[in-house]
Amino acid sequence: MRRPLAERPAPTMTRRAFLVGLCLLSALGLAVRVGYLVLYEREEAPTGDAAFYHRTANLLAEGKGYIDPFRHDDGFTGSFERTAPDGTVETVEVRYEPGIEQPTASHPPVWPYLLSLASRLGLDSPNAHRMVGVLLGTLGVFLIGLAGRELFGDRVGLVSAGIASVYGFLWLNDAALMSEPVATVMVGLTTIVAARWWRAPGWTGALLLGVLAGIGGLVRSELLAYGPLVVAGALLLGARPRRLLARDLGLTVGVALLVLAPWLVRNLTAFEEPILLSPTGTLMAQTNCDATYYGPKIGYWELECGQPEPVGPNGELLDESQRDRIRREAATTYAQEHVGRLVTVAAPLRVLRMFNVYDAVQTARFDIYVESRDFRLSIFALGEYYVVAAGAVAGAVVAHRRRLPLFVVLLWPALVAGVALAGFGNNRYRVTAEASLIWLASLALVAVWGHLWAQKRSTDSAATESTAISTS
Repeated sequence: MRRPLAERPAPTMTRRAFLVGLCLLSALGLAVRVGYLVLYEREEAPTGDAAFYHRTANLLAEGKGYIDPFRHDDGFTGSFERTAPDGTVETVEVRYEPGIEQPTASHPPVWPYLLSLASRLGLDSPNAHRMVGVLLGTLGVFLIGLAGRELFGDRVGLVSAGIASVYGFLWLNDAALMSEPVATVMVGLTTIVAARWWRAPGWTGALLLGVLAGIGGLVRSELLAYGPLVVAGALLLGARPRRLLARDLGLTVGVALLVLAPWLVRNLTAFEEPILLSPTGTLMAQTNCDATYYGPKIGYWELECGQPEPVGPNGELLDESQRDRIRREAATTYAQEHVGRLVTVAAPLRVLRMFNVYDAVQTARFDIYVESRDFRLSIFALGEYYVVAAGAVAGAVVAHRRRLPLFVVLLWPALVAGVALAGFGNNRYRVTAEASLIWLASLALVAVWGHLWAQKRSTDSAATESTAISTS
């Protein structure tokens, strides 16, 4: 920001031509996603997070509120240890019937709420909910194209939409009943606003960044951080009046908190222990254990490390916040006892795994069991990823030389790296960085094409001039 930024790239085609091209590429993206849904996901029963979203949406549509769908639908079976009068320790099993209504905050609420709107219209099956993700993923392709245009010009926008339409690590998410399609939409929208604010800071842009940050925080944590960090980055790096940038930072943070306030108040009043956006104990327990520090899942997560489900001293049910505290304390103790291994091995490999630098094929195999992905399609997507990532490196160099708004693009991968450090690395959690890679790779492609075209024109011009001289 210390050097003056280039202005928004000048149009190279009419708005109509750009929009027609963008719509055609988005239609291609829709076809790819529907094809994947029909051929690969249609018969799959939702499990894990997908089951949570699907069931929670239907419970919301029934007026049950935001409650734990697994305990409501399946009941709970667990155990606890009890000391007998003779001093022996016995394991006592406990069983609670379905119908338990306990509040949950284990996943942010926007995606279940959007699915619940479909459920209220009678579209409450897993495939109907998957189709909502497909439509949102298609909108994400459209917005990636618009954001590419805002960042780097018309041609880059169309190339970005073209790549996004067939990019595996986007469409594999969109039909999987996960929240990633919403994240892709939010990344596109937020980046458009951020690029405009970065070139011309002002209170309206800061207000929009705050609104999008607040909504984003109800989808994924890094979406909450992005807007305030864009403004904070300009404040630290920019040459513009600091007083105005400080005002915009305060506005962005304040508006984001206002948007989040209902969810924060609900969480602080619904549970026995404090929870803000979401509980963290389960994730910490599953990522801070022998399997993820020393075993085959270094840098990943292990379900068994979060087991068994905590219960009270006599087998009574604990609410989500109480279970979270128990797991968080156990995970913190483990991390403190193995801090050397965490700092030198586990944490770095989390980041490397997130960006498929460490054991990418193994990560793709893990995706089979956790997210029901087809291994061959994951490997195909992995090949696409490496090509796009290599292009993104070249695109970052081009953007820097042309003084384009690189900070607002690279902030997304930086935030994803932070997510990996705090948790673990896998392909699905990288979704908020995928658009950045696509934009930069598209910029590199357009730059190479422009260079080759200029060389051809120069050669043709020289040949024409030589012919004219010879004739005369």
